[in-house]
Amino acid sequence: MLADTQPAMPGIGISIPVVVERPAQPYLALRAEGRMHDLPVFAPPKFADLHDGMRQRATHAGDGFFRYRRFTADGGVELDVGTCTQQDEDGRGDIFCDKLPAGRYAFATYRGPYDRLYDAFAMLEGWIETRGLAPAGSAGEPECQVEIYRISPAQTRDPLQWETDLLLKLAE
Repeated sequence: MLADTQPAMPGIGISIPVVVERPAQPYLALRAEGRMHDLPVFAPPKFADLHDGMRQRATHAGDGFFRYRRFTADGGVELDVGTCTQQDEDGRGDIFCDKLPAGRYAFATYRGPYDRLYDAFAMLEGWIETRGLAPAGSAGEPECQVEIYRISPAQTRDPLQWETDLLLKLAE
């Protein structure tokens, strides 16, 4: 996350949000936690461990994502570092199976480097509020807040090409 006084890179942006209905989506994941400021250091390396575990069980890895579970007042974050699967799988060791819940989500696509994802989610949350909608869950514990990495550094080194879907489950 960049300081609020640091300008964004030209060419980055967020699509106009929409509300979408999503079916439940199974996934495999590893849990990660630390300070939000340190997220780029502690969370992304877990993808390698997750994919190694999936190769051992011959499970196809889908799009990678972060599912934010909890935010703390002191800047901490708890999240799942996951990948979507075609069906429910058995967890083994530190790798566990869960589902992104079915329901209505606020959805937007962000294009650009990851240091502005926090700002993109803030814009999505503002859109939700101005539409008279509310996120599901409680303060600091969203029911389902997800960043799905459609085009990531694994596909291209150019951060202007990185595409991330932002999803925030809405209250009924």
